[in-house]
Amino acid sequence: MDGSFPHRGLLALFLTVSLIAACGREHARVDHDPADDGRVDHAGAAGEAWPDAEACDLLPGDPLRGGTIVLALGEPVRATHAPVPTNDAERTVFANLYETLTVVACDGTLGPGLAESWVRLDDGMRWRLHLRPGAVFWDGSSVTAVDVVMAWSRDEALARATGRPCPGMWLASGSRGLAVMDAQTLEVRLAEPQDDLPRLLAHPALAVAVRREGWHWPLGSGPCRLAADTERPLPDLVCRPNLHHPRSPGWQQFIFRIRPDGDPRDRLDSGVDLAVIRDHRAAAYYAEIDGVQSTPLPWDRIYVLLVPPDRDLAGRAAALSTRQAVTPAESRPWDQFCFHGCGRATCPQLHGPTVGIVTPPRDPDPALTALEIRRLVHPAHDPDARALAERIVAFADTPLELQSADGPELAAALQHGSAGAYVVRLEACYPTACLTTAALVARADWLQRDIAEMSDARAAGGRLQAWQRAIPLVQTRPRLIWHSRLAGLALTHDGALLVAGLGRTAPEATP
Repeated sequence: MDGSFPHRGLLALFLTVSLIAACGREHARVDHDPADDGRVDHAGAAGEAWPDAEACDLLPGDPLRGGTIVLALGEPVRATHAPVPTNDAERTVFANLYETLTVVACDGTLGPGLAESWVRLDDGMRWRLHLRPGAVFWDGSSVTAVDVVMAWSRDEALARATGRPCPGMWLASGSRGLAVMDAQTLEVRLAEPQDDLPRLLAHPALAVAVRREGWHWPLGSGPCRLAADTERPLPDLVCRPNLHHPRSPGWQQFIFRIRPDGDPRDRLDSGVDLAVIRDHRAAAYYAEIDGVQSTPLPWDRIYVLLVPPDRDLAGRAAALSTRQAVTPAESRPWDQFCFHGCGRATCPQLHGPTVGIVTPPRDPDPALTALEIRRLVHPAHDPDARALAERIVAFADTPLELQSADGPELAAALQHGSAGAYVVRLEACYPTACLTTAALVARADWLQRDIAEMSDARAAGGRLQAWQRAIPLVQTRPRLIWHSRLAGLALTHDGALLVAGLGRTAPEATP
């Protein structure tokens, strides 16, 4: 996906707002809608809790204030990616440094982020969002509506550069733009009603950050703050409380210990309070150690087998064989394209954005085509995906060769559908079945054509499975391990750890 379609998604919205933003930061304003009667939907209104919500209360209790807490993570974290995460470690770090306009909690309830409140207008054709009064970046500068719009533009560019479609792509096709009403208010104007827009805005790739001269990292407004001279983790990324945030942490400092190359069985070593692991060997190892506690985190990945049209691959037989596979992560068989509730709902996102934007190559080389269709492509650096792909190759009726790809290379391969099949990973970044299904079909032109006239996520998923275009394989999740007496940990809808409320329930030991 190259983003070259100016009538769709956030790209169109940015073009709409750019003339407004150029007129000045503090008082950029467009026409005020006289139909707005001042009715503001409270941002914290609770929705229906998800079926697995009981897994969200991991560390209950009342923490003490002060002290230093260390969380170990097993993947690299790069300032150049901020605030758009590319892996689980970045997802947790960025969720604490940067804010999205809304927040969907682990149990599925919708609450305020940078947006204090919002109002639904014109039956969902327009959404007006009011930023939190007093919200500031780490350098003390105010967060404005223009900052939000420009941050989303940079977020889209970052997402496309890493081959990850920006969530703004699932705004209804033909949307009319973003309007900056005043310094603290912006409006999203859609082409058709979209009732789940506030939940879409909780996607981590729509976090708000700004660049400032003299700062190594983009500045955020989250409860954890970095210093201007903070560089890349070596291996520690040290955060201080953001005293301007309404949920300012009680700890003195929080350290993200980044260890991408170490053995996960060494992650909870001396000085580390808690860690996240995916390796089943590490989980078994820590289960035998006295004083170490462990609990599964929410299910956050679904692996799917994608089979382009006209491929001679026994897709369903191969998929069924994977359900007996033992993958490195904790897993369970799964036959849906959603993480939480999978009820029927109207999904305007299924109508866009990818159909027709990729032109097949002219006069393809027959030899190259024959080579490509014998390949099963899987994400690089993902041991679970590779294990599943190896299982499919072993059971497939058609001879297949494994090939790994990542980032833009994988995104382009999916769009063109040149390989025999693909194992891809869906992540729990989208808090509704509509958005998750749209995120899947938007990755491949040939997938979206199969459900182009449909608007129901569950029915669309059923068709993709019946036609053997997309077959869910397994769902996986990581585990949290800890040995200190801790309380106050919260989780987002996609399993990122929110550490602002974390603390010890007993004083730190004195050396």
